[in-house]
Amino acid sequence: MAIPVVLDVDTGVDDALALILALRSPELEVRAVTTVAGNTTVANATANTLLVLDLLEAREDLPVGQGAAGPRARELETAAEVHGTDGLGNARALYPASRRKTASLSAEELLLETIRQHPGELTLIATGPMTNLAVARERDPATFRQLKGIIQMGGAVAVPGNTSPHAEFNLFVDPEAAARVLESGVPLRLVPLDVTEQLVLTRARVRELALARDSAVFQFVRECTVLYFDFHQQRVGINGGYLHDPAAVTAAIHPEWFSWRRARLRVETGARGRGRVQADWDEQGTAQVGIGVEVAPVVDFIADWVCR
Repeated sequence: MAIPVVLDVDTGVDDALALILALRSPELEVRAVTTVAGNTTVANATANTLLVLDLLEAREDLPVGQGAAGPRARELETAAEVHGTDGLGNARALYPASRRKTASLSAEELLLETIRQHPGELTLIATGPMTNLAVARERDPATFRQLKGIIQMGGAVAVPGNTSPHAEFNLFVDPEAAARVLESGVPLRLVPLDVTEQLVLTRARVRELALARDSAVFQFVRECTVLYFDFHQQRVGINGGYLHDPAAVTAAIHPEWFSWRRARLRVETGARGRGRVQADWDEQGTAQVGIGVEVAPVVDFIADWVCR
């Protein structure tokens, strides 16, 4: 039986790959998608999400709820240098604007309504800042606690951050929201940089697959990853890109490919430690932190479903 999920995304390049993976995976039943500002503006994130749904010929009645335009306590910081000014490696202009309409409900309203439809059954896969999650929890904490669990791509536990020496981008953008969600008591699996920076889709792998496969979706993947791969080659010396967000989707389908350790988590909100994750390892903790990963199976799984 497929796992019912909602995806909360700030659709940049790796969120787009995560959406493709989730919507193509028979193990998941995507009930809704919500968008949030992070890698790019929320307007871009929504337009990018609708484009991906068009390319995948996803069902027309799949609701997409536009969410927060930025953190409530801070100015929004985006990642245009990684994802381009449009969030998709400056590739969105190659495609016609989607005719799909967003839901009449806002992101937090759509999330809460979907939880009510699946109390105790719904998994939320979040690949951006936790702003929408925090707003939903504040609006209706009882319903929010009926989530079966949250899988969040974010944090840097035992490795350096990618936005500050200690912080990963999603938690750096809105640490206050992350702190509120961690206090909710909802079971959480955190997929941090400790895991995701071991997972790389290389240009060579994409070229190899392109010799045997061709589709409109794969063409889009090749186009939107050019700038993303360039950034990683210049900054960290890998000829490819990290599979941050697809890793979170994979963790929903194959958690056994990851090593998990229970913890109580805190996120720092002060200026000096902004976005830093503090993990107190405790078997009674409500969070499970990814501390290891079987690299080859995960990369093969993502590449097989995304690049086809």
